[in-house]
Amino acid sequence: MMRSCRWAIFLSLQTLLLCSTAFTQQSVIQPEPPNGYRRLFRALPMKAADTRSNARFRYSPSALTIPLWSYSVNSLGNLYSGAVVGRAPYFHGHRSTTTPTLMIPVVLAFQYSGIVFNPATVDPCLGDSVEHVVASSPIFQPIDWILNGTDMGTTQYVDAFQRAEFWSYVGGTPHHTMMGLTVLNPIQVTVPAQFGLTEFGSCGPIGLMDINWWDSLVQSEIIPQLASQGVNTTDLPLFLFDSVVEYENDNPNDCCVLGYHSAYMPNGLLQTYSIASFDTSGAFGGDVSILSHELAEWMNDPAVNNPTPSWGHVGQVQGCQANLEVGDPLSGTLLPSVNLNGFEYHMQELAFFSWFYREEPSLGAGGLYSDNGTFRTDAGQVCQ
Repeated sequence: MMRSCRWAIFLSLQTLLLCSTAFTQQSVIQPEPPNGYRRLFRALPMKAADTRSNARFRYSPSALTIPLWSYSVNSLGNLYSGAVVGRAPYFHGHRSTTTPTLMIPVVLAFQYSGIVFNPATVDPCLGDSVEHVVASSPIFQPIDWILNGTDMGTTQYVDAFQRAEFWSYVGGTPHHTMMGLTVLNPIQVTVPAQFGLTEFGSCGPIGLMDINWWDSLVQSEIIPQLASQGVNTTDLPLFLFDSVVEYENDNPNDCCVLGYHSAYMPNGLLQTYSIASFDTSGAFGGDVSILSHELAEWMNDPAVNNPTPSWGHVGQVQGCQANLEVGDPLSGTLLPSVNLNGFEYHMQELAFFSWFYREEPSLGAGGLYSDNGTFRTDAGQVCQ
């Protein structure tokens, strides 16, 4: 039986308001919503974290999967093992690996209102297409990164983060874990009225969609259909939305998921994938911070089941978690903005491997525990 794992980014309302303030570039006159919308009189909340299952996958490095390396680490008296995308940072002969990353713009047509959200066409609130702005971002375009006062070299952001978290091993080496971007043709999906609705932000519409309906569609129909375009278990399919988020439990008030990464096992092979929304409506604000969060978590926890000692009460996690989700402890905490190709981008700060496994000293750049120095010590005692 195929088992599915999923981990999503949510934020507390307080963090949401901080993010929205940070990303607000100008005030926008709010027009009256047309028929088919509900006005957002409130900021939509993003809630505590979600996961599907902790099914253990077997990793068999081969030409049939994304590149993976395994690790085992003793922490707080217990042994923890997992797998990470790329090549092990502690081997001699460091070299670069690249995972084909297939960006799939998803055109979502909502029966509820007749509104269509298309990331491949010019968004009037953005003045460009979401597809173009994301593809041109430091997520995929290399720039020189200085993290914790240390030069990571000219590379993509998620690779720079992973170099920083294993800096004691890879500093001064050509070790890189890259994402080779290809933008595929948009796919079109109709969201039935019972599985989605539209609301109205400060600039434009926002779609809300049932996450279980969508995720089931991804695994049962969309990814298999994309095989004709070359999508398979050696790739990372990345589904990109323009101003569409998800809700849970068949309840639009149980909202909102802005992005997640997941994995399942078609034909006994690990298939990873990720979803991210780029909000232009003004309901949330932000640009690629969600995507930086999800892709870093995909790289560090590709099957969504790398166990760690329990940690929590930080970032988006109100309770306790016990996995290597490097974005969750710092959701809403941003690096200094990066101006690239005429756009100001915001990456999320991310927690290091050593933070989760309580390693002293840290393997990370500057001896710290996150890539912009917010975490100066590890996660501490087991969360209760």
